Amino acid sequence: MKRTHPTNMFVCECITQSLFRLMKRKSYNKITVTDLVQEAGVSRNSFYRNYQSTEEIIRQFLEKKTAKWWSEFIAYPDRYPHVISEMFYHFLDMKEEIDLLYRAGLSHLLMEHIVLCGKQSLTGELKNTYQTAFMSGALCGLVNEWILQGMKESPEEMEQIFSNHES
Repeated sequence: MKRTHPTNMFVCECITQSLFRLMKRKSYNKITVTDLVQEAGVSRNSFYRNYQSTEEIIRQFLEKKTAKWWSEFIAYPDRYPHVISEMFYHFLDMKEEIDLLYRAGLSHLLMEHIVLCGKQSLTGELKNTYQTAFMSGALCGLVNEWILQGMKESPEEMEQIFSNHES
């Protein structure tokens, strides 16, 4: 569900940031809605008006960050000629949140997000082809291993690996 009213967007941002703050201090599976709304300073109704679960908060966070990144990427195609390396920069920008997801056993949410993004065309339509599935799966595997190895390689190195042009 799109949440576009400024007050509601603010509430969603408070809830999202509160979830990540709590995940730094507490095991994800021990975080309750009560913990979350107290940390965010909002009512339980605000939570349930916007989300069905804490996983939905994370999914929407990933969607929002990726939509912002993608809109900046396509707005300046000359500045960003390499989509794969820029995508790895996008993941680096979310390193803290990604680390929290992995620590909480929620890496599948990032992988699901990558697959969904791979299936969407520039118009937002879902594509369902074997080639898209193959590329999304390969990218998931590469991103997952890169994260597990500590994100040490540069985005440019990761693009070379993905493109199978290792030096």
